Amino acid sequence: MPNTPMSDQTKPKRRRTKAERQECAATSRSHDAKKREQGLVRISHWVAKEDLAAVKSFLATRAQLRRDRMAQTQAFARLDAAQPVKKITRASKRDSRQTGFDFG
Repeated sequence: MPNTPMSDQTKPKRRRTKAERQECAATSRSHDAKKREQGLVRISHWVAKEDLAAVKSFLATRAQLRRDRMAQTQAFARLDAAQPVKKITRASKRDSRQTGFDFG
């Protein structure tokens, strides 16, 4: 016998409040906006079943090329960024006779 409760014992699903739905919609919009800023576009397309593997492979290749191009651009941006000037600290000149505590 399966581990599922009887139908009269099943808890009904809780309906989400309007505030919860609005929060979810706002999160979704912000994620979509970030993708659009990256130059991406969402599409929906019907593809023949026998072409599915080829289309997925093509899209994966294009996505990898884009990620590589973005990483290269970011690497060049880091190289072009002005390097902070390291401040030279002037250490006091110490006499080697003063560094030991040999009083004997």
